[in-house]
Amino acid sequence: MSLLDRLGHNLLSWLERRRVGYYLGEMKVGARVRIKPGLVVRHPANVHLGDDVRINLNCLLQAHAPIHIGERTMIAANCAVVTANHDTGARGLEAFDARIPRPVRIGSDCWLGAGVLVLPGVTIGDGTVVGAGSVVVRDLPPQSVCVGVPARPVKERPRR
Repeated sequence: MSLLDRLGHNLLSWLERRRVGYYLGEMKVGARVRIKPGLVVRHPANVHLGDDVRINLNCLLQAHAPIHIGERTMIAANCAVVTANHDTGARGLEAFDARIPRPVRIGSDCWLGAGVLVLPGVTIGDGTVVGAGSVVVRDLPPQSVCVGVPARPVKERPRR
């Protein structure tokens, strides 16, 4: 790696740490939370992360309404949690600001696989695993394994 590459990498790392530091200062964050690079948060004051939450690379938390993520929950790379839809009845310039916000709650001990999309108004029950690439459009029951588009329970999560 050349000197210029190292300088560029160090600058980007510094900027990333500053951005995540800003988010952490605005969000309600529990102890021992770990966040990998690439997190984007809209309206960070609406986000609550419980203790020991892990968020992997390149995730989006769009918090026009509250997002609550319970303790010990893992979110894999490239996931998005969205809390607002646009009002489809709005037209023209009015449509840009015509949002319908609805909160999202992800329980404790959950695991969202890579590329999961969680849509507005959803509650994911405690201990639920959502398979990679799934789209969560309605509430998911606790202690279940859910997959698909839309995500549906396929079995109970085994206890260990």
